[in-house]
Amino acid sequence: MARPHGRQPMVITHEGGLRFAAQIRSHRLIVDQPAGVGDDSGPMPLELIGASLGTCVALYVQQFCEARGLPYEGMRVELDTVGAQNPGRIAQFLVRVQLPVALPPQYAELIERVARSCPAHNTLVHGAEVAVSIETPAAAAASA
Repeated sequence: MARPHGRQPMVITHEGGLRFAAQIRSHRLIVDQPAGVGDDSGPMPLELIGASLGTCVALYVQQFCEARGLPYEGMRVELDTVGAQNPGRIAQFLVRVQLPVALPPQYAELIERVARSCPAHNTLVHGAEVAVSIETPAAAAASA
């Protein structure tokens, strides 16, 4: 499978139990399950989707405010999810951008539009194809 734009792939390795490590460029991220199921040494994989959305929205709103000289220090983005079954998934993300000061009303609509324009939001709203391939060592399988 060709790598887009020459980027290195993220590499996920099993660390034991229900713990995995994702190597993303020079960053190592631990993913686990909550205590009682796993060791709670990191967020669950599905929680990372919400973290991606929330941080992407925060970045876009911060950049919008900074470009217009609007206050953003102390800005907070809260994100909740609503689950669904069959298949198990997140059915809805509830994103609240809390700005540190009141802004003129015309900015609320613009900031909402900016938040909805971030790539994570667009990916979730418009969907992305997911291609999965299973690779096994061909030489080992042939000689067995």
